[in-house]
Amino acid sequence: MNRLMLLALAAALLTGLELKADDGGTMRVYYGTKNQSGSQGIYTGTIDLKTGTLSEPELAAEAENPGFLAISQSERFLYAVGSGKSGQRIVAYSINRDSGKLTELNSQDAGGVNPCHVSIGPDDRYVVYACYTGGCCGMMPLATDGTLKPCSSFFQHTGSSGVTPERQEGPHPHSAMTAPNGKLVMVPDLGQDKVRLYRVGTAGQSMTANDPAFATMPPGGGPRHVTFHPTGRWMYSNNEITSAVTVLDLDQATGVTKAKQTISTLPEGFDGDNSTAEVLVHPSGNFLYCSNRGHDSIASFAIDQTTGELTATGHTSSGGNVPRNFGITPDGQYIAAANQQSNDVAVLKVDPETGKLTPTGSSIKVPHCICVRFVK
Repeated sequence: MNRLMLLALAAALLTGLELKADDGGTMRVYYGTKNQSGSQGIYTGTIDLKTGTLSEPELAAEAENPGFLAISQSERFLYAVGSGKSGQRIVAYSINRDSGKLTELNSQDAGGVNPCHVSIGPDDRYVVYACYTGGCCGMMPLATDGTLKPCSSFFQHTGSSGVTPERQEGPHPHSAMTAPNGKLVMVPDLGQDKVRLYRVGTAGQSMTANDPAFATMPPGGGPRHVTFHPTGRWMYSNNEITSAVTVLDLDQATGVTKAKQTISTLPEGFDGDNSTAEVLVHPSGNFLYCSNRGHDSIASFAIDQTTGELTATGHTSSGGNVPRNFGITPDGQYIAAANQQSNDVAVLKVDPETGKLTPTGSSIKVPHCICVRFVK
């Protein structure tokens, strides 16, 4: 049985099943920040898996605007975007599993202004990243010692939809994620109203434009992030500008997509300013969550396991102001929401049967936190 068949089997077994809750212990947490509100870099702490309580954060590494983070599958390395006096770059760190401290290994130039997102490909072979202001994306292969090799594939996006002129005056790639089968990289471009599609080379060290080259999103929606159902059958993208999530059928072999549903992330009657930030499918595959900045909530949805379509199930306060990002613990028990404007991170408990979120009461101060990542 080849690797893709094993992945499909594992996803099928996982989907629709309740995850076993952890009976205790702690898990390490990393917090990405912007160098505002007194932040000095990347912070770390722990979460108690029995109560959802977060420990007080400590500085793991001084860094320049390490807003978005990614943890290697081996959990030995952490990668961060960075921008400042040292340039626009992606930075590699080794993780001290005992203390949580980070040691910088090396960095590589991103080739564009404001790298805003980084993620890791299968088997820790590469990282892919997006530069919002620079309008570009790229791939950097990884060495076995966790260091970054120079950028092997770089793409400058051009053109925009122009539907919302103040936000879509040019290309704005906002994230880069590898599809579950490891063959495609998806790059939502907020300025183009497209999710650009790139094909990973056979050696996993480069990528080329796919054919088809993109998935078309709702006009003026402003796609920001994507997330996938564990089976790989469906892709979900949050539309930052219009506060909605679009559901797409996905053929991972070809990259062919079909948008089939777009659903609001806001409660009926809300008329304030809002934009969405993060969107994630729960590890069980049964639920989807999206953060609202303005309504300051996490919107919850149930996923139809036959069609992949969404049904809104409610909204829960993020416990602060402007939830830029959130993370779900690997066991599916908790969501930790990074509230950028109120400089805190709050924990919500996930009901494994309904997906409903309940505040745990655990909240800690993390200056200008915009990303949460867990290490088992």
